[in-house]
Parts: sequence; C-alpha cells; structure tokens
Amino acid sequence: MNEDRDLPRLTEIGEFLKILRKQKGLSQDQLAARCDLTKSNISNIENGKKDFNFTTFLEYAKGLQLPPKELLNKDFEFPKSYMPQPK
Repeated sequence: MNEDRDLPRLTEIGEFLKILRKQKGLSQDQLAARCDLTKSNISNIENGKKDFNFTTFLEYAKGLQLPPKELLNKDFEFPKSYMPQPK
C-alpha cells in the first residue's frame, strides 16, 4: 500500500461506510453478524486503518443489504494526479 496515496482514500471511504451503517441503525457487531466480516475488520475499514479487497467490499454491502454500487454512490474527492490527463 502506498500510504501517501491510499490513506486519504481509505479514510474517506471508511467514513462513508460508517455513515451508511449508522443510517441502517446497525452497530458494528450487528453488521458483522449479517456478513462474513469480523467487528475488528469492520472497525479497521471504517477508521481507514485497513485496505480491503473486493470480496470484503461485497460482504460489507451484503451486511448492509445494499447493492454494492450504493457503497460507491459518493462524490469522492480525487486529486488531479488521479485523473487521466487530456492528450
């Protein structure tokens, strides 16, 4: 993991996932009981302390009972270095 590049993104998505979980009225324990993730794993994701793979992302969506695309339904802030440059 490239910490300079990835930590701000992980923090941003983690905060967004936490908001979605709380909107559903779920604790981390309740979310963990709905999917194949541990409370510790959920905490680390929501606090931007852990990078996660796509299957973990799908489990998080399953636990929230939301389509995976809803977990990405946020206007994420990307620095210009992330965006393709016109040729």
